[in-house]
Amino acid sequence: MKKEIILDNLIKIYLNELNPISSGELKRKCDLPFSPSTIRNYFQKLDGEGLILKVHISSGSIPSDRALQKYWYDNLNFNNVNISKEKLLEVSKKFDVFISLKPKEDLVLKSVFNVENRFIILDFQKEEIVLKFSNEMFHLFRQLINYALEDIKKMLKLIKLDNIISKFSINKLENYNREFLYKHYKDFLIDNLLSEKIFDEFQKGLSFNKSFMAYNINVFVENKENEFIVIGSLCNDYISLFNSIKEVG
Repeated sequence: MKKEIILDNLIKIYLNELNPISSGELKRKCDLPFSPSTIRNYFQKLDGEGLILKVHISSGSIPSDRALQKYWYDNLNFNNVNISKEKLLEVSKKFDVFISLKPKEDLVLKSVFNVENRFIILDFQKEEIVLKFSNEMFHLFRQLINYALEDIKKMLKLIKLDNIISKFSINKLENYNREFLYKHYKDFLIDNLLSEKIFDEFQKGLSFNKSFMAYNINVFVENKENEFIVIGSLCNDYISLFNSIKEVG
């Protein structure tokens, strides 16, 4: 129990200051009920378990990537919160993260029209999609009337018609702080991360890649459900980030 308390407080201080922390500093800043020597003993145990790292011989310690990953698994629980969209750009810059937001609308295919054997119009009531005409495609979509847009996209993928899925990008995607991606991700990934494919690239909840993480959840904006993803360093204070964008009340 002492070990967990010491590690948890070390991580909280590190996320706030991003500097190595000594046993004496940890006791003073967190007002822990343990002596510096006791904290040092637990630092040695945590070091041996690969949960903290001593940066230099005479310096303090920092949490390892493994410890930070476990910390975020234990402490990030913001699914279905209400957020303020107006704050996303400011927060993405402040915390140096990439954020993507997509309205989650349950659009349903209501009608399919043949326009002079030249085009197919798919009517989703609120939106329309226009495709080049072919008999096969026309009859396929006639069979999909009353299917939801997301289900249609899954079916097209199953029958190897991935090439036309890009036409089905009805939902408006909003991206914040693209510069983060340009700095940290290779060029061939960026197109996917700036499109709706980002929500397929990363599993729901948390996923990790070296010292980076992605958090893929559903949120509400003005009482409407949205898909939300944030990508950034393990060392960001994501609890403060979400508290900055949560709607109060």
